[in-house]
Amino acid sequence: MSNITEIPSPARASTESEVLLTLDGVSKSYRLWNRPHERFVYGLWSQVPAYAPIALQKLAVHQKAKLGQEVFALSEVSLTIRRGESVGVIGRNGSGKSTLMQLIAGVLQPSSGRAEIHTERVSALLELGSGFDPNFTGRQNVLLHGSLMGLSERENQARIEEVTDFAEIGEYFDRPVKTYSSGMVVRLAFASSITVHADLLIIDEALAVGDIFFQQKCFHKLRQLAKSGVTFLLVSQDPRSISEFCDVTMILDRGHVVFFGDSNQAIDTYYTLTKSFLRASVLRNVVRGQYLEYVKKSDGETLEISKFMEEIPPSLVGPAENPVATFFRFALLDEDGKPTNFFREGNWLTLIFDVRVLEDIENLSPGVVLRDKRGTFLHSKYEHQTDLRGLRTCQAGDQFRVVYSVRLDIAPGQYTLSLDMVSIPPDIIRDNKMSHMDYENNSRWVCSTGTVVSFTVAFDPERVGAQCPHFGMFDLPTRFS
Repeated sequence: MSNITEIPSPARASTESEVLLTLDGVSKSYRLWNRPHERFVYGLWSQVPAYAPIALQKLAVHQKAKLGQEVFALSEVSLTIRRGESVGVIGRNGSGKSTLMQLIAGVLQPSSGRAEIHTERVSALLELGSGFDPNFTGRQNVLLHGSLMGLSERENQARIEEVTDFAEIGEYFDRPVKTYSSGMVVRLAFASSITVHADLLIIDEALAVGDIFFQQKCFHKLRQLAKSGVTFLLVSQDPRSISEFCDVTMILDRGHVVFFGDSNQAIDTYYTLTKSFLRASVLRNVVRGQYLEYVKKSDGETLEISKFMEEIPPSLVGPAENPVATFFRFALLDEDGKPTNFFREGNWLTLIFDVRVLEDIENLSPGVVLRDKRGTFLHSKYEHQTDLRGLRTCQAGDQFRVVYSVRLDIAPGQYTLSLDMVSIPPDIIRDNKMSHMDYENNSRWVCSTGTVVSFTVAFDPERVGAQCPHFGMFDLPTRFS
């Protein structure tokens, strides 16, 4: 396909490996109707048989084309998955991810192309619990599900204990599903699907079931399955899961494949395509009158900043009326100077942002605020906390650039960054020191932003002490003696 990003082919299983799934130019289209009667007329023209005169068949095709509008949920997707491979699929909402999974699982039939499953045992975690009969008990539903999956009676019975241990719903296992809470239903459905020991496991956004403890159990089970050689096809908007479980990843955009290759490259490409950059990093000295255009990368090379800068919408910056100063551009880079929203534990993150001064003001101190995906305040840091001598007095029309870098000694997860700025009266600074009480009582808020960038921190298995570096949200400098 002409619109697929070209990258070096990733390391893949031997061509001799058994092929479990083949998609060849698969497309899925739907017709949207402008008026209710068009559906009926379209159905009539569709009844023209193949043995009808060619002129009549052409007329039918012509008339059908004028009725409604054909919309493609997927367009010419090709994919081959071999035993032992793990493939991820990412994309924005409406890109066709769930449609693709339903075609592979046989829930939908393609409008064109060929979709072939070369194994009898495929487990699909799509809409968990949707196939359960509410009048059957949990046990009966699990046994029925196993039978439909092709398990023998002996295999089916043998996995019951594993299902009950995993689902942890106690005595409800032998009660009708209609008495379950929604959380109990998805726990049982996940346990039933994960214990059929499928050759190909299809997971569509099904890893966020139950409470955090059950989610951890699910991830632990998937890691065990991955080590045992189970083939994964994982759809997720969680870059951490994609990075951990998938060797290669496909990006879908409006039904088209726009990238297929190494998972980490796919994540970077996905953020670039969606322009969902919200970035972050630690403050360095920027002397008034100097406008930093280059930063040093970890290898000593210099990096031109301007080509990575993105505009901050004025609607994100406050106050809206009579501002003294404002934030207007930013860039988020990794420790190698590459724009990205994907980091690993212990990586350095750099947030560069530009400030425009609108009125004369003294002792400006910009800062960065870190929050988790729920909006919970975690941490903030201002330039005056690192060096009171770095405060700058500015005149109307001045612009300056701030480079903030921080080492991400935090737990894997999704985070956001916003900007803030205060002005500190010079008379409360004595001998380059300032009390917290003086700061609280006398500092002046100048401007701030809403969330300007989001980023993901992933587990780093190569990090020293990675298996158990710390518990909780942050890793703090520690000594034992």
